[in-house]
Amino acid sequence: MKMYKVAIFSSDDQFAQKISRSINFLDCNIFRFPIILSNYRAEFLQNFDLIFVHKKEISLEVNGFFFEKNSSHLAPACAVAFFPDSQSQLAGPLLDMGFDRCLNESFDEAHLAALVRALLRRGLGLCSTVSFYGDLEFNHSTKLSLLKSTALQLPLREAQILGLLLRKVGKIVPTEEFLAEIDPLSTRMNKSTIHAYIHRLRNRISSNILPIRNIKRNGYFLNKHIQNVHLKEVNTVFGNLYR
Repeated sequence: MKMYKVAIFSSDDQFAQKISRSINFLDCNIFRFPIILSNYRAEFLQNFDLIFVHKKEISLEVNGFFFEKNSSHLAPACAVAFFPDSQSQLAGPLLDMGFDRCLNESFDEAHLAALVRALLRRGLGLCSTVSFYGDLEFNHSTKLSLLKSTALQLPLREAQILGLLLRKVGKIVPTEEFLAEIDPLSTRMNKSTIHAYIHRLRNRISSNILPIRNIKRNGYFLNKHIQNVHLKEVNTVFGNLYR
């Protein structure tokens, strides 16, 4: 069984103990740090399978010092940030810094345990790590996108939306599912922002390569990739559902 390396960045003893109790189902070595410093770059953080950071230890004024999820092979399997209950507006900036999830500091231990198990299943490859869609390749762990072996510089939000579409190929993805995946606390995003990010993604990747369809009043749909079939022929299957 894998022995996990876990880093807890918190100067609060009770908080660190609560984290430890939540993950006591894991075989792991826990490393405690009183504060996360600006020189703790990806090269250091990649040594850990799990990272938990208390908001008190994060400086949001230093843009992107934590780690870049688009940096190939440098992100830990799971990174979770915790913020004061009265400051839920911090979730958006923390997610933009590269955290996988953000929780209130009064989190439920059973909920955190379930979240860690889910994220680790993804990180261990029990969910597909890399998706291929024609000439497009997407790494769900690093959020790195390649088109004909050329890297696409997708912003984090657009990469998260692309990742969900590729995991749900052939299925309608409701807008609410995008919100639950990208901004579970709904602190900075709504249906309109999801529509805007998908519009930007369409502008970056041609519909001939990534034919994202808007299903009226239902969500978005990415058809299963079919070789040697003209896009127009595929569209006729669904008729006026698309717009």
